[in-house]
Amino acid sequence: MPTQHIEAAKNRTDKVQQDLEVASAELGLTHGALDRAIPADARHGDIGWAIAQNQILERKVQRAAEELEEVTELLEQAQGAA
Repeated sequence: MPTQHIEAAKNRTDKVQQDLEVASAELGLTHGALDRAIPADARHGDIGWAIAQNQILERKVQRAAEELEEVTELLEQAQGAA
């Protein structure tokens, strides 16, 4: 893969990783707000599902950011070897 393509891919992964980290933080804030504002006895049905789903999504986004960080490292290694 030519160096310019590696550099372009690395720049895009860096941007996407930053976006994912921001999204994860925002999901964390949302989850915290829901957790504080909704009493335990009201966390059933759709509300309970939404709170649980928000927490699951937060973890998924964080994992995706971590995986993308690994891809960025691989691209940096490839760039150094080119």
